[in-house]
Amino acid sequence: MTKRNFSLPAFIAFVLLLAGCTGRNQPESSDRDDTSGVAELPAKRTPEASFHIKRYEKALFELDKANLKAELEAIRPGFSVFLGKGNFSQDDISQISSFIADENNKAAFAEVLKKFPDLKELNTRLKKAYENYARETGVQFSPNTYTYISGYDFQYPIKYADTVMIIALDMYLGSDFEMYKKMGIPNYISSRYTPAHIIPDCMKEIAYPHIPEKKGPYTLLDAMIEQGKLYHFVKKLAPDVPDHIVAGFSKEQLKWCSDNESNLWQFIIENELLYSTDSKPMSMFMVDGPFTSSFSQDSPSRTGAWLGWQIVNAYMKKNSTPLLQMTGIENSREILEKSGYKPRKK
Repeated sequence: MTKRNFSLPAFIAFVLLLAGCTGRNQPESSDRDDTSGVAELPAKRTPEASFHIKRYEKALFELDKANLKAELEAIRPGFSVFLGKGNFSQDDISQISSFIADENNKAAFAEVLKKFPDLKELNTRLKKAYENYARETGVQFSPNTYTYISGYDFQYPIKYADTVMIIALDMYLGSDFEMYKKMGIPNYISSRYTPAHIIPDCMKEIAYPHIPEKKGPYTLLDAMIEQGKLYHFVKKLAPDVPDHIVAGFSKEQLKWCSDNESNLWQFIIENELLYSTDSKPMSMFMVDGPFTSSFSQDSPSRTGAWLGWQIVNAYMKKNSTPLLQMTGIENSREILEKSGYKPRKK
């Protein structure tokens, strides 16, 4: 699993650079511990403080464009994670003005307002998921959470680091959103760009730091168990999320997996793929696509991730292992052997 080294300083720099751009954005990784150049990181709230998602996209796109610099300075204290120290140069102002005036970004903002007129439901469900994390770990947890227009950041629609969670609402406008089609995004990917996927995507970002990066040869089983850990983590913190949404499938695709679980497992075992480090089985069972090759076109892709989830679920049912202890287990073979996993036959 590739480390996701999102850092707040890098994000602030990225947002200011983003302001003059449109299309797909790929923020650079940076050292998470480097806080140079950040004037005010959002403080941790006390347990008594109420949780509330802050909408940067509304604050930004509703500014008076004729007085942009003063308006930005006025909102900066509440959105320093986006605007840094302030003291905006004329170049900063020009870039932000261009970003706000861009027709694609304006269309995204208009659609966001239609799709998300308020965030009451998201606020309630995220608050509950954060509380579940605190219960599971015994650690107070309530990251400052923001929404924004990213300019279609397909690589990182959710950004999470320490005390901050940032959600790109323009990446959750529904699979039929016209801009996704214009950008040539295939349906098997855009089907996950819906409001229902925000919660599981946030929970996955929280999970990533708890899953150690594999050292040495990386097998198909390693990849399966890593994804299985992610899915189990999501379901533990957000049990109301349907299984097909957690896995990124349609309901029909999830049923196909359930009906063909034994066939999938048998194929992997008979072809001696489980401990293979070859790229072909990894591509067949773990990589995004319209379906799993060698199987019906009714199948989804990433069926190895779904099998990994079943193995992790079996392990957790059989062993009294705390959530973060399980995610921290580096030996995927240990999880498989202690799971007693047996695929269901239909």
